[in-house]
Amino acid sequence: MPHSSDWYKNRDTDQDGLTDYEEYIYGTNPLIPDTDQDGLTDYEEMKTYNTDPNKQDSDGDELKDGEEVNEYKTNPNEKDTD
Repeated sequence: MPHSSDWYKNRDTDQDGLTDYEEYIYGTNPLIPDTDQDGLTDYEEMKTYNTDPNKQDSDGDELKDGEEVNEYKTNPNEKDTD
């Protein structure tokens, strides 16, 4: 019989692609697909762009990570690309 906490490891309440357990590990909100409201889902930040899902601007250049990816087509991890 599975342990009672196993549901948490497989459930994806906000349907962003990260399990609630992963969200717990990363410190993101399992109820909101884009914890920092920057235009990238928590999954995209953790699994695709390697940005900080708890910071709107991972590289500190005053552009949100989502703006850099979706509008300017620049690297949200490097200040000098925007």
